Amino acid sequence: MGAMRFLVIVLLLAGFQMVRAAESPNILLIVTDEHNFRTLGCYRNHLSKEQGEMWGPEVVVTTPNIDRLASEGVICTRAYATAPVCSPCRAAMITGLYPQNTGVPANNYKLRTDIPTLASILNKSGYETGFIGKWHLGGSGKPEWSPEIDGGFVDKQYMFNRGHWKKLELTKTGAEVAAHDKKGVPSYSLDNADKQTFATDFLTDRCIDFITAKENKPFLAVVSYPDPHGPNTVRAPYDTMFNHLRFLPPRTYGRDDVVGPKWLGDEKGHTTFKADPMRQYFGMVRCLDDNIGRLFKALEANGKLDSTIIMMTSDHGDLCYEHDRLNKGNPYEGSARVPMLIRFPDKLSAGSVYKQPVGTVDITPTLLRLAGNNSSAGDFQGRDLSEDFHRGVSGETTKHTFLRNAGTKASWICVVDSRYKLVLSVNDRPWLFDSQQDPDELHNFFGRPGSEAVTRDLAKALKSYSVASGDTFAAQPTIAKSLHLCLQVGL
Repeated sequence: MGAMRFLVIVLLLAGFQMVRAAESPNILLIVTDEHNFRTLGCYRNHLSKEQGEMWGPEVVVTTPNIDRLASEGVICTRAYATAPVCSPCRAAMITGLYPQNTGVPANNYKLRTDIPTLASILNKSGYETGFIGKWHLGGSGKPEWSPEIDGGFVDKQYMFNRGHWKKLELTKTGAEVAAHDKKGVPSYSLDNADKQTFATDFLTDRCIDFITAKENKPFLAVVSYPDPHGPNTVRAPYDTMFNHLRFLPPRTYGRDDVVGPKWLGDEKGHTTFKADPMRQYFGMVRCLDDNIGRLFKALEANGKLDSTIIMMTSDHGDLCYEHDRLNKGNPYEGSARVPMLIRFPDKLSAGSVYKQPVGTVDITPTLLRLAGNNSSAGDFQGRDLSEDFHRGVSGETTKHTFLRNAGTKASWICVVDSRYKLVLSVNDRPWLFDSQQDPDELHNFFGRPGSEAVTRDLAKALKSYSVASGDTFAAQPTIAKSLHLCLQVGL
């Protein structure tokens, strides 16, 4: 009788867990790589025409599917890469910890295996977890399909550690890079990739397979596209789609009349503006948008759209010739600011605009709480912003997010609020940017009359963050001196 009673209890508990899992929302996290936020229509809607059309009048790419996430969910207009380089930002994104505490302070480091991740936490809650695309948290392996260090993702057959491959294929042994050089080494060549083999399309197909196969359990699917990171090439017809546009250098390009920050380096003017890479970049963005539309259709066809939390973001931006630079690695907007959009009709109002700063370190705690997971806030250094997103406004007067350079050696550290950005570096005086008065970030407002109070407030927040997160960059002598100066300014 006792054994029968025990069996009944076990069955009841199992049934409860199945019901609980069935009621849990799915999660689809879409990550692009090196994505300039100005290329998305939903972000241009919140910018002046001058800011939204950085590469010339009417030089834009339409992105209706990504824009749908904004119109049917929340757009974060001041979201930032916690460290604007691939690996450290991705580590923060997937753990809710700052990069210095993940084992991944720079590219090609290995994620610590002793810390919880978004996937490992949801595995315990009955989720089926899968990662499709570029991982870049497993060390130096390239491409290294199904890497040994996997962050707890159970289905990782289409996860590759790193690389910006353009042509992929399915073989008898699994996914492979389909383009090779003359020595037979995997190559970034397009090699006539088409809508089945071009990486963006290929990874979308694999993601659709994953999300449509999950019937009895909720899923966490991460699809991580290697575009629009360079090399700036894209398959037809996207490769010629923007040839008719007249691309111009950004207003901040070639500005010898202003003195730039020393943390930018001494290479000003090293990048020669060329229109064709921008045409190809726009093509990559449009291809991504069309494929995100395919993900929408797959979820709709399976009746899972409104029961799925969909978030889209990127690991960092691309300056795209702003301030004479390509790519990322510094705290300028084009480098550090990222798209961040989230749709979940059950808890988030359509068309909400969140104007307080958000960091990619906030993604894991926010997604977990939206999904009803009660992991302790003490497990994370990022913030759970689910209630703020739900209300559409911040519950505090001022919030902050924090950025740092990639690497183990301090170069700069940064704090951002809803308007200002304070950058402290090892080789320059403090830099204070004002997004309202100077959205192009050409001028330093530090020391100007009226800037004292905001400088002190930002410095206080940066000091508190450094202590709480164990960020030793703030202790570097020059940065520490600048921090002290900012704390005392105007007193």
